Amino acid sequence: MSKSKLKVKQSYFKSFGHSPTFRKVMEKWFWIKPQRKRVAYATCEHGRVDYKALKVLAVKQANVIQDLGNAILASEKNRAKEKLELEHVKNDALERLNNQKATIIKLENELENADDVISQKIDEVAELKESILLAREEVKNNAN
Repeated sequence: MSKSKLKVKQSYFKSFGHSPTFRKVMEKWFWIKPQRKRVAYATCEHGRVDYKALKVLAVKQANVIQDLGNAILASEKNRAKEKLELEHVKNDALERLNNQKATIIKLENELENADDVISQKIDEVAELKESILLAREEVKNNAN
């Protein structure tokens, strides 16, 4: 077996205690504090596995747990960044929609004002036509 060194420099709780995902895993699986036993024999009590191999496996497991904890932290940071980006995009979209809504309301008001002006001009044109017709009739009556 190759010698593998333990990458874990501090306890998992100190490394990843602020991660809610890792904290749940820690509470579920690591709630029992392991007891330290003195190594009196070269193999376990059943005579099948030596303690050096168990130590290597324990070190590898600790390294895997450390790597998984780092991966969880990285994914949580990415998720937080994505959440912030999503909030910025949402706020920008809301701002644009509000600006468009204000522009639509402004244009509707201008359209109503233009409709009022057009109806006034139509009334003025109708009055002018009537006055022209009356003036023509007067001219005809005076000519006769």
